[in-house]
Amino acid sequence: MHDVTALIAKSEKLTAATRRFETAVVCPLVQSFSLLPITEEFAKALSVYASQTKTPLNKPIEELSDELQILAIEISHDCPVAYISTCYFGGQGGQNALVWDKGSLRFSPTTQGYDQVWPNSPISQALRAIGVLAEEGMDEFDTVGLGKHRHTHKWAETQNKSA
Repeated sequence: MHDVTALIAKSEKLTAATRRFETAVVCPLVQSFSLLPITEEFAKALSVYASQTKTPLNKPIEELSDELQILAIEISHDCPVAYISTCYFGGQGGQNALVWDKGSLRFSPTTQGYDQVWPNSPISQALRAIGVLAEEGMDEFDTVGLGKHRHTHKWAETQNKSA
């Protein structure tokens, strides 16, 4: 099973944008990128924050909360940010990815070529769009180590133990 939901952006920008949330855990990746796992605890804190700034939004994918979209758009004013989600069980399932840059959605399921397979999966395309460079023989998904933890909460737990 692989079930991960997160934001990925440049480490310093992601850390700065999430300091106001006690439940935010920023996990370092490679190439100066970090991953923000969207845990249940973080989603609750985010909903309290976003309820004060909420504006009606068009959802690029159904699973994306308005609150998370608001945060992603905010971060994208400082650097491109990717939303990624996976849901695989027994080899079946799928993934979604979005990219915002300068406050605008730049990559989504409506982008031509979105539903490709390795090495151009939606997540790899999104990571490429924010500046991740694939290592020799790997796609961007593997380059940043998204297979390291198969569940969102494991990313947060592992980072909390090393802090």
